[in-house]
Amino acid sequence: MRDVAGVTLLCVDTANHALALRALAVSGAELRFEQTLFLTDSIPAHLDVPPGISVIPITRLASRDEYSRFVLKSLLAHVTTPHVLLIQWDGYVINPAAFEPAFLDCDYIGAKWFWFDDGMRVGNGGFSLRSRKLLEALQDPRIELVEAEDVTIGRAFRPLLEREYGIRYADDAMADRFAFEAAYPTGKPFGFHGLYNFCRVVAQDELAMLAPTFSDAIARSLQLGQLLRNCIALGQWAAAAAIAKRKLAVAPADGEARSLLTRAETALASGPSVGRNDPCPCGSGRRYKQCHGTLGAEDSSARTATAAAPGARPPSSPGPSALALAQRGVAAHQRGDIDAAERAYREALRVEADHPLAQHYLGVVLYQRGRFIEALPLLQQSAARVPAEPEFHNNLGLGFAALDRNDEAIAAYRATLSLKPAHATASNNLGLALQAMNRVPEAIAAYRQALSVTPAFAHAHWNLALALLANGEYAEGWREYEWRLRLPELGARAPALPFARWDGSDLRDRTLLLIAEQGVGDALQFVRFAADVAARGAHVVVQAPAALASLLATVPGVGETVPTGAAPPPGDLALPLLSLGVLLDVRPGDLTGISYIRSDAALRADATRRVDAIRGERRAIGIAWAGAAHHLNDRRRSISPALLAPLFALPGIAWFSLQQGPREAAIADVPGADSLTRLPANAQWPDTAALIDALDAVITVDTSIAHLAGALGKPVYVMLPFAPDWRWGPTGSTTPWYSTARLFRQSTIGDWQTVIAEVGDALRHG
Repeated sequence: MRDVAGVTLLCVDTANHALALRALAVSGAELRFEQTLFLTDSIPAHLDVPPGISVIPITRLASRDEYSRFVLKSLLAHVTTPHVLLIQWDGYVINPAAFEPAFLDCDYIGAKWFWFDDGMRVGNGGFSLRSRKLLEALQDPRIELVEAEDVTIGRAFRPLLEREYGIRYADDAMADRFAFEAAYPTGKPFGFHGLYNFCRVVAQDELAMLAPTFSDAIARSLQLGQLLRNCIALGQWAAAAAIAKRKLAVAPADGEARSLLTRAETALASGPSVGRNDPCPCGSGRRYKQCHGTLGAEDSSARTATAAAPGARPPSSPGPSALALAQRGVAAHQRGDIDAAERAYREALRVEADHPLAQHYLGVVLYQRGRFIEALPLLQQSAARVPAEPEFHNNLGLGFAALDRNDEAIAAYRATLSLKPAHATASNNLGLALQAMNRVPEAIAAYRQALSVTPAFAHAHWNLALALLANGEYAEGWREYEWRLRLPELGARAPALPFARWDGSDLRDRTLLLIAEQGVGDALQFVRFAADVAARGAHVVVQAPAALASLLATVPGVGETVPTGAAPPPGDLALPLLSLGVLLDVRPGDLTGISYIRSDAALRADATRRVDAIRGERRAIGIAWAGAAHHLNDRRRSISPALLAPLFALPGIAWFSLQQGPREAAIADVPGADSLTRLPANAQWPDTAALIDALDAVITVDTSIAHLAGALGKPVYVMLPFAPDWRWGPTGSTTPWYSTARLFRQSTIGDWQTVIAEVGDALRHG
């Protein structure tokens, strides 16, 4: 047993008692923590608490938001040690030997959010280490829940926590050593989070035994569906069969689960698998034995290239060959030990400088680490040396696309498809590159090709939906848009419907619950359709983040609102808000673009007094330059504040910041922005709406501010990247969604200077 002095191991769970106790027991099996606590409402009679675990009674937590608020504000009362390792039933210690004393030099560590690139990627709270110093700082009344508690700590209030309390966050490299969640694990991290990762960390036999114990809520979850697919991909047939049966017990009509159960049972009946069934680390979706496992072993072109390579070690030379080292690297890559894989690939290249397999996979490693400029030459060289290998060209395309070299990415994907026309992933990637070039009709054709090969390719359906909607083909676009609910990135955040799903049937004298999903902008954009369903006779209840509730309550047709996470009032039917698109058959011509949200009269009057006192005879204009950092396209849609300096130099304008969150502080260093009136740190959405109503106009990038200004009927100039989100379309200066919006578009990728100059001209002449 290894002592972990000064650390409390703790789990908070009032829903999955047995699984939570298992996670605590596994985490403490080889580590001796200062104390181990289970905070829960009760222990079911059939459960025994393992020795060493102290049970602390708390009130039942009925929602994710209740859990987040408890962890944010109430954890302090239960932690007396300098640190607490907070785990969940689906996130716990898996490599005890990986614990580092250096972890305790930090106040917060969690698995890295790989989709952020703004220096605030650490991290996910499902398996996290927190100091008591942090818990004390979180009692600051200015710190309130934003989305989830880990977002609140790691993003929304990180600048405040660092600046005023000296909170120390782990860097990306330490976060990777500490845990993984949504990203492929680097090396052997200390812990993990995510039910869909059980196939990597739980023995197949144990997973098969665990599956029947999963609650109905877990059985219905998208995460368990993804775990089922992962088990199938890994050839874990016994686990897959057990999971499929558990899903079918709560959803007998689940066609995917039934199909995968048949596949798993057929494989079990045929005897044990032949090995090498893990997915190929190149990301092709095929098993290694059917992909790059053939290179050097079965693929004659690879053998020829290796044999002919200059500088190759003669067969009689001592030591392992470049091929053996490369294959050793691939094996490490497969099991998630990227550090070992990189070492093996580099050693192979020392033996044989141009070995294509080692070159390629080293490029893949660097790509996975986000080191795209270093990865690209290796991917290029390996594709040139083995031109008949389709996967090499597909991965080369990914490298080009990551650097916005989309023409070259398109050529690489087409090279893949010339070698293997039925490569669904390459067709989907081709569609993404074409769409990044605003070649939307061609992108649609590429996505359709991917789906002709793999009809259940959820990401291709989702990408097709966005392209169809951008192209104005709303009828089919809305149907495809429903595939979002099957994606782990989006569907995992969609709450379970508490009532039967509305299918378009008669709504007279029925109560319909509309549940906001995705971002604030989506809720503001789609809540307008509450009027349409109310016109069909429904009493409409909208469930949305509490900060939006009072604004959404002003929308025609909204009968009442309820905060996200709170129990809704009694009802008959429910629907994710954005599914109104398909059920109402929304078309561009149906959109009136009129205002439909009202700001609070008292807040508006106060904002008007404050604005008038500052503006004098000048125009009062609000500005926002960045959206949510976790948005997949954020690096293209958000603007560096320094580029806005020409706008602040315009005469006759009093500028007001509408920027919220951690990116607001960056404006302080911009020339001319010293006179910008900043939002109060505690401003909420009703305050922002009132301020917008008091202004003459708003200038913003594609973010929730654009939707709020449009919904209020305020003139709004929207600055768009070259290939914008679907709702703005690929061309034009207007949108049917908001009649007061004027669109300013990049003419080439990244050219914000021209956009800002055009906005400046419009302000001078407007």
